[in-house]
Amino acid sequence: MENTPVKIPRDRLLIRELFTALAALILLCWLTLLAPAPLSAPGGAGTPTETAVQAPWIFVGLQALLRVLPPLWGGVALPLAALVFLALLPLEKRLRLSWGLSAFLFVVLLLAGTALTLWGYWG
Repeated sequence: MENTPVKIPRDRLLIRELFTALAALILLCWLTLLAPAPLSAPGGAGTPTETAVQAPWIFVGLQALLRVLPPLWGGVALPLAALVFLALLPLEKRLRLSWGLSAFLFVVLLLAGTALTLWGYWG
């Protein structure tokens, strides 16, 4: 028995990925119906003030950006630009980008995200 790789056509692979994503979405929606979100009591004397509220760790960098930039830039434009860059990374050969430039920009984006997260967490 040989270990030959099986090649799947792109259109069939796309259909499989779409069905898998749809199944995951349906499962997550079903789970949200079964387990309601834990909400705290309405605001009162014992609730923290607005400045003391901190986002979950994955959004702390975005929250730090929103403290220093207008919402359009810190909450929409910069995160969207980062996501577009990450989405275009696999197409670097077709876009004729050099590997060094892509790797450098990826490292800069990674370090900026880490720095923003640490700054938002400790700042």
